[in-house]
Amino acid sequence: MREARSLGESTRLAAPDFRTAAETSGYQETGTYEEAVRLYRKLEKASPYARLMQAGVTAEGRPMYVLIASKDRAFSAATARKTGKPVVFLQNGIHAGENGGKDAAIMLLRDVLVSKRYASWLDHVIILSIPVFNADGHEHISPYNRINENGPRQMGFRVTAQRLNLNRDYVKADTPEMRAWLGVYTQWLPDFLIDNHVTDGSDQQYDVTIATHTEQDIAAPVGGWVNNVYLKKLLPAMESDGHVVGWYGGGPGGSTAMPVLTTSPRFSEGYAAAQNRAAILVETHSLKSFKTRVWAHYDIMRHTLEIAASDGAALRKASLDADRQMAATKPGDEIFLEGRPGTKGEPYTQRRLQQERYTGPASGAPVVRYLGTPANTDVTLIRALEPRLNPKAPLGYIVPRSWPAVIEVLRAHGIEMTAIPSALSGDFESARFSDARFAAAPFEGRFLVTSFTTRTVKEHRTIPAGSMFVPTAQRAARLVMHLLEPAAPDSLVRWGFFQAIFEQKEYFSDYVFEPIAAQLLKEDASLRTAFEDKLKSDPAFAENPRARLAWLYQRSPYYEPDKDAYPVVRVAERTW
Repeated sequence: MREARSLGESTRLAAPDFRTAAETSGYQETGTYEEAVRLYRKLEKASPYARLMQAGVTAEGRPMYVLIASKDRAFSAATARKTGKPVVFLQNGIHAGENGGKDAAIMLLRDVLVSKRYASWLDHVIILSIPVFNADGHEHISPYNRINENGPRQMGFRVTAQRLNLNRDYVKADTPEMRAWLGVYTQWLPDFLIDNHVTDGSDQQYDVTIATHTEQDIAAPVGGWVNNVYLKKLLPAMESDGHVVGWYGGGPGGSTAMPVLTTSPRFSEGYAAAQNRAAILVETHSLKSFKTRVWAHYDIMRHTLEIAASDGAALRKASLDADRQMAATKPGDEIFLEGRPGTKGEPYTQRRLQQERYTGPASGAPVVRYLGTPANTDVTLIRALEPRLNPKAPLGYIVPRSWPAVIEVLRAHGIEMTAIPSALSGDFESARFSDARFAAAPFEGRFLVTSFTTRTVKEHRTIPAGSMFVPTAQRAARLVMHLLEPAAPDSLVRWGFFQAIFEQKEYFSDYVFEPIAAQLLKEDASLRTAFEDKLKSDPAFAENPRARLAWLYQRSPYYEPDKDAYPVVRVAERTW
């Protein structure tokens, strides 16, 4: 790790004005966002095969960029698709204090475009790279931003200028940075995403851990390529370089089972999986030196590009086969949206470090101190998933035009939909909510709907012209259902896009409603029986006059019919 051979080779081949602040400072410093952009511009100027394009603007007004490296000069997504080459997307600085990937990507691109020792990759692959995703956070520089991180001396901050975590924003897309990223991603649909991070946590032997999707939560052709081609080449290649590579995940302390992390679409690799695309989460360890972390990022990206170049045709075929598979979704097909760790696994050795405990004078409690001696533990690695949520697909969904924020976010995700030309009136299947619970504190700028009960209903709805029909028979079928099935872990319901449906807007006065309620009980025998049963079974209810009237009010024709009613309907057949 001290040698970090690939970094030294890269630096030796680079002219001084192409070297990063990390290199020139002996990996004591990392450069500014301005430095990263300047070096990307130099890469563009040095090679006819590179183009730096603005992707958007941050909340504080900084331009966001993506560099495209293509030997065919395929600098648009449409042109790139015509080449038949896979696209690998390097993503750096989504958590801007987690440095390493940014500097490693500059060095690796320099080795492709300037020193040209990896120029042959461009015969087979197209590379996209974001210098720093969270540019505003990157410039919130302080030596105190990440107490757990062993260098560089100063670094940026985890979240954006709006204090939002981009790696929780992939679905809700609240930030200008994520809207810009989605514009790039949905146009290019890169075949492989590398998301570079630094993890905190217990000290271990590993200098890098990884997570990727290979099971039912990603289309089988892509998951199969990752499992049977990519991982079988990546892991031994990293080990032969001297890295200690492990899986990112783990169970409760003392557990002999270690489930590998799989994520919902709010996170990068979960989002890529929902879009039928491969991704790897790279987590170098915060307690390793900054140089070691840059080295691990460099080598994972290097080996990934080597594998994509050598097996690119199979990767590209897997992406296209996955798209065709999902576009052929039929009503009644089960779509896997959420799983839990399975029971079957494989032998695995966790490469930990020995530890001891001492009593901390500040806390007065036992505190862990890690020692330099290996302490390996044999566990069962769990990569298999069992279904927790796999609803049946409808023909499609209709989102009423009265919910423009929902339509806007669907559009941002590149989801296909068409406007209904005239109003529809009829019986539609949808959901009714009850027992909704909401987070007591904000999370990523929103109050989440933490739990609810749904019942499927078929009821009369009038849907205005201009509402959007969203078919499930499209390449993004899984993502469509992640967004519009309320029970999905990152559905738009859970993220609070429909909060108003849970609010009661009209109320009654007891002196007005009491005689009406009495008349309802007199005229409706089934209502009267249900009310009497409720009085007998719930003494607190029986003694609460307002609760008794509210119960009857909710079952009266005066109660607002669209409260707790999901505005999005499921479509079984097209009638327009």
